[in-house]
Amino acid sequence: MGKNLLNKYVWLIGTIYTAGKITLEEINRKWLATDYSDGLEIPRRTFHNWRAVIEELFDVNICCDKFDGYKYYIENAEDIKEEKMNAWLLNTVAVGNMLHESRAVKDRILLEDIPSGKVHLSKIIAAMKSSHTINFQHQTFKSDKVRTFCLEPYCVKEHHRRWYVLGRSIDEDRVLIFGLDRILSLAVAEQTFILPPDFDAEAFFSDFYGVVVDRSVPLQTVRVKVLKECRDYLRTLPLHHSQKEVETCADYSVFEFTLRPTPDFMEAVSLKGEVV
Repeated sequence: MGKNLLNKYVWLIGTIYTAGKITLEEINRKWLATDYSDGLEIPRRTFHNWRAVIEELFDVNICCDKFDGYKYYIENAEDIKEEKMNAWLLNTVAVGNMLHESRAVKDRILLEDIPSGKVHLSKIIAAMKSSHTINFQHQTFKSDKVRTFCLEPYCVKEHHRRWYVLGRSIDEDRVLIFGLDRILSLAVAEQTFILPPDFDAEAFFSDFYGVVVDRSVPLQTVRVKVLKECRDYLRTLPLHHSQKEVETCADYSVFEFTLRPTPDFMEAVSLKGEVV
């Protein structure tokens, strides 16, 4: 599937999702204002073909309300918010669409790059899909030594503009996490593996702030006092899914977290406030 076609699907989802309900005629008016249209409307047959493909690719069902002027709407709109993978994909491509339509001001739109996602991520995801192991050379930032690993890739995680892969090291027979930006070379192997049926990627990291996983650190409640100048940063971008604002005063707020406070979390909160 071409990237341009994928962008069109996401544009259509975003247009209908934003509108709530919208007719095909209204969709085409918006469509003609984009660079994708080349001045041509979306034919009705093409529109219905796109609906079918969108449902298959994204599990997003575009329905028609015949009793309200044949308006189209997203049947499972709330699921888009809840399904993190779909939401991330839709958001990523939607931003790409927005930038594509904003080429006149492209020099004034500054984006941050994630270098580690360019080289190895696609191979790892392909290995995850086909349940194949990966072989790679890895070098930490603290050592000149290069080590070779054979890994059963369980999941990938993005954190602070870096990608990480988690899986079982076959040689060491334990679960390890590797930063993709420290992988020198990587290949998908012929060997296959079976993902443990009880493995839940989200649950694995649930008690932790980022990718530092240390279960020897006890699960506990941590309260952080944040001055009013900084609290809106935490309100709009929580540090952890357990975050709650439990006290609000004129000059400060207290945020509560239930997690295993590993050093990376303690460092992050020290930049926002103080533990109380």
